[in-house]
Amino acid sequence: MSHKARVKSAADRLAKLRIEMHSANVDTLIIRSSSSLRYLFGFSGSAGLAIVTKKKVFFVTNDLYAEQIKTELYPLDNLQIIIERDPWSGLIRGNAFKTSKRIGYFPALTTVADLKSIKKAVAGAHLVEVPDIISPITQVKTKKEIDSIAKAAHITSVAYEKMLGWVAAGKTEIDVANFLATTTRELGSERDAFDIIVVSGKRGAMPHGRASAEKIKKGDVVTVDFGCCVKGFFSDMTRTFCIGTPSKKVVDVFAVLFEAHLSALDTAKAGVNASELDWSARSIIENRGYGEYFKHSLGHGLGYEVHEEPRISPSNKAGLVQAGSVITIEPGIYLPGKFGMRIEDDVVVKINGAEILTTAPRELVVV
Repeated sequence: MSHKARVKSAADRLAKLRIEMHSANVDTLIIRSSSSLRYLFGFSGSAGLAIVTKKKVFFVTNDLYAEQIKTELYPLDNLQIIIERDPWSGLIRGNAFKTSKRIGYFPALTTVADLKSIKKAVAGAHLVEVPDIISPITQVKTKKEIDSIAKAAHITSVAYEKMLGWVAAGKTEIDVANFLATTTRELGSERDAFDIIVVSGKRGAMPHGRASAEKIKKGDVVTVDFGCCVKGFFSDMTRTFCIGTPSKKVVDVFAVLFEAHLSALDTAKAGVNASELDWSARSIIENRGYGEYFKHSLGHGLGYEVHEEPRISPSNKAGLVQAGSVITIEPGIYLPGKFGMRIEDDVVVKINGAEILTTAPRELVVV
């Protein structure tokens, strides 16, 4: 996608945001989320703030990013840049709130200290708590954004296959995590998506257990969960494998998990309800008697953050998965004192189904 196309995409998102602002009955919106600032304006720094009004955008950052914004910020219409260490003072001097009457902010992203500063800066205007009206807009990814996630998913997949040819009994979980981290960097990843999860044997029953000094033993079931970053976009993949021949119990449980995973992949398509997509996998696991051992949601959105909307969970009954969104499908079964397992793929949701981005074997590989 050319720079011109990226600017047009950002302008389209901004236009949609203003429609949502109107529906929320606010004429001004305060945006502080780093991922939202990147989706809407192209800014990748850690100190930014945007004020969106009906016609203007006031973007504030400090002098550390004065040069960076020259190449990153999209040249949107009616964009005013303010370089100021104290953003609210800069916004007051820039008359950002001159015409504002109802100013929306996101309470979940606003500290008490922030709220005090906001109230002082917008004296005379009415502050309004608004729901998250940005995520539904940025849920749908552009082709360029999907390409970056796909590249990150490819690196993750290749690194996993390389690891299968290297791992053996006697290696520690940390050894495996270090191998994956080093290999993904060599393949072009900018950084790990999160602390790499490697759990073996009984530790596999911890869905988010971090890699430890525990040595991997023959007969262990091992789960690895890791992701890469390309141009700021993340991948997130989980695979389970065995060191030596697995027991019949392991094979039987994995068969249930695999069936649940395939069911969710078949169900994923534009317009599906998030809770229904979760249920497409969870119902199979429950019907086989392992429902209480599937302890988390089926998945989540992917993008500039590892966990974005939509939440593919039983509680998200109002959430619809949109065409063009990238989500994870990751059912898991965790048996305390025995073992755990999870399969996770990154998929692009399309009108008639889902395109899988993570290509590493999801079967129960034996090494």
